[in-house]
Amino acid sequence: MPWGIGEVGDRAEALDRVVRRARERVPLYRDLHAGIDSTELADLPTCTKADLRPYGFFPLSTAGPAEAHRVCATSGTTGPRLFVGYSRADWEERTAARLAHRAAYAGFGEGDVLLNTHGYGLWVGGPALDLLAHASGAGLLPAGPGGVERILDWLAELPITGMSATPSFMRFLVDRALAAGVDPASWPLRVGFIGGECASAALRRSVIEAFGGDFRWQELYGSTESGGPILGWSSATTPEGGVLLLDTEEFVVELLHPDRDEPVEPGELGEITITTPFRELSPLIRYRTRDLTVALPDRTEEGYPAVEALRGRVDDALKVRGALVYPTVIEELVVARLAPGAEFRIVVDRAPGELDELTVVVEHEGNEAELDELRAALAEALVMRVEVEPVPLRSLERFAGKAKRVVDRRPRD
Repeated sequence: MPWGIGEVGDRAEALDRVVRRARERVPLYRDLHAGIDSTELADLPTCTKADLRPYGFFPLSTAGPAEAHRVCATSGTTGPRLFVGYSRADWEERTAARLAHRAAYAGFGEGDVLLNTHGYGLWVGGPALDLLAHASGAGLLPAGPGGVERILDWLAELPITGMSATPSFMRFLVDRALAAGVDPASWPLRVGFIGGECASAALRRSVIEAFGGDFRWQELYGSTESGGPILGWSSATTPEGGVLLLDTEEFVVELLHPDRDEPVEPGELGEITITTPFRELSPLIRYRTRDLTVALPDRTEEGYPAVEALRGRVDDALKVRGALVYPTVIEELVVARLAPGAEFRIVVDRAPGELDELTVVVEHEGNEAELDELRAALAEALVMRVEVEPVPLRSLERFAGKAKRVVDRRPRD
């Protein structure tokens, strides 16, 4: 059964076993828990990906790579890639069961066809969405990323009812379709399994409107470390997103202060921190995901607690003139005010001896009043002056995978 945020419930015995086993077999936990006999979560330190790096390629494994049924790796965007192994039970039983639940929640299963555009190789996204199709009884087209024109043809000609993609790629597809005079609402596609990065409400809204009122934006949230996109999923009660349900049946989930190991107060921004009481090969014990959200204490669904859509990541925040700036806040304001499919960049620079300068480069032509409105909205939201620089439409690079819209040009001190 699901539990509330921070609750262990009837999993105390399983948690005790996994903590003691991790201390015996994983040097990371042996060092972190040195001198600690208790297995109560409140008595244990948290850890982050940075804590894992000194422990080699497989920092979480209770056994060698030869014991892994499947191995995936982190993206490497914040440092060297780390490998995570899953046992057969971890992957084919627990992860498969969670993904089958998400598919059923979205009304997706036998008779449906999934076009999987997530990456393969060592990334968990592609294999996990393949597993979702198999576990739900749906058909599968394992396309992988890229090949936009080919994917547009398939969406128009084949009975594809579900698609997995990043938010950026969904927006890119809509942009390309509309530019070619194609109406995405004419496709049989009715469910998008979306994940891999944060998406603003404005971006979600623009994609849903393009596909028509019956299209379901089903966000899946997770990571390589969590075992794939099984940690959370968007609530059907908010079709345009905004509410995320957390799997407190599979995980013990805490919302902690980003800078100390204490739970946040209701309404306060907290970092999602997870423990895996049932994981065999790569257990997580109070692992900080770096993802930030706010609990919605009065909302549950099927017993699962709800939080707001992710606000961003601890390591994504830009410190500009001493203030933290989250790129998702800028994205929300930009996407809501520009033409469908218009791209943007966030540029931070600092001349010698000067203060930081924040510039938002946007694809825009024509109405100067729209740019003035955007400047005013950004200044009000961020409480600082923000330059807005227009560039021609379609002049900025598009992204098939995770978008990289932040350019920090400040000199290294």
